[in-house]
Amino acid sequence: MSTVGNANAAPGGLEWRNNNAVAGWAFMAIWTGVLCLFTWLFIREGGFHQFSPPVETGIMVLFWLVGIGGCAHFFGMPRVQVIVDDAEVLVRQRWAFSSWEERFALNDLLPPLISEEKDSEGDPYFKASIVTPSGRTIVFAEDNDRTEVQIARDRLLAAMK
Repeated sequence: MSTVGNANAAPGGLEWRNNNAVAGWAFMAIWTGVLCLFTWLFIREGGFHQFSPPVETGIMVLFWLVGIGGCAHFFGMPRVQVIVDDAEVLVRQRWAFSSWEERFALNDLLPPLISEEKDSEGDPYFKASIVTPSGRTIVFAEDNDRTEVQIARDRLLAAMK
């Protein structure tokens, strides 16, 4: 999911948003809702009567373990907003149930970095990130296309000058 096209002009500056986490939140909300429904049916009907009761119970436990692990992973991913306005930077991270914000001078920001990783299919995946003065690493743009991530990085570098 590309997030590099989200560099918009904020009043007096630039804004980047990385909303990739929302897709994971939605998926896990649907997964958990369906899992709750199937668990209720499983308990109400005394099993699904396709396999022996211990096997069916093991399958339900396995689905719950995957669901709990998936929720921990996906709900641990934040939405990110970076706003550069004149000589100030505002960084916001929002999770499904909490948020964090940091403001600091543009001069305190180190140049953004581009890292290359592999996606789930082994293709290159690029991320542009900054490190805040408090030490947090914030990914503000990511895509499979290095050029798009480079453009987002270059816009931030230009705002820093």
